[in-house]
Parts: sequence; C-alpha cells; structure tokens
Amino acid sequence: MGKAKAFIGLGIALAAVVALVAVAGWAFYGESGHVYAKVDNARVAAIEPRAGMNHEYRLEGVAADGAQSEIAFQTSRELREGAYLDLETKPLRGVIGWEEVAYDDLPAAVQDKLPQEG
Repeated sequence: MGKAKAFIGLGIALAAVVALVAVAGWAFYGESGHVYAKVDNARVAAIEPRAGMNHEYRLEGVAADGAQSEIAFQTSRELREGAYLDLETKPLRGVIGWEEVAYDDLPAAVQDKLPQEG
C-alpha cells in the first residue's frame, strides 16, 4: 500500500508540473490578439526607464468586435498625436508590440468606436 500512495503522490505532482508548463506556454506563446487605439498624448506618463522604455500610455482600446477596455503599454518615445495603433497582445503578458496603421485599415467595429476626425 505504501508504494501505491507514493506513485499516486508522484502522479499528482507530475500532473501539476505539466499543468503549470501548459499555462506558462499559453501565456508566452499563446495566440496573439489585437486591440486598436488612437494616440492621445494627454494620456502618456514618463516612467522610470526599464528595458529602454520610458513612457507609458493608458488609452481606450477597442477589440475587432468593438469591445472596449483600457489598454496600457510602454514605449521608448512619445507617439504621433492622433495616430491609430494596432497593438498586438498576448494572454497575461499584455501588449507585446504595436504598429501605426491607417484609419481605413481598422476593422469596421473599431472605426465606429474610434471615429476619424476632420
């Protein structure tokens, strides 16, 4: 009976390790998402430099389906006021990259939430 309990305990420990590795893999290598935002330089703050980043933006983000939420990300410089951004996100990690995009390249649901001015 003692060996059986040891094997059960080892099996449970192994299952826990496999689960943790799976969650970590999903968090770092899981499917990317995209959130869109319009740069508002009134919503940027200088931060203590780390990894070359010294500005933090907190903008209204819009998913391709139109769902809105605040999105925070860091940059090495202030971005162009009024520019539209495609922010690549990962589960748990948040924003991992961004690029400026043209208004016409935004999904229709995003254009409804981030209207073009002028």
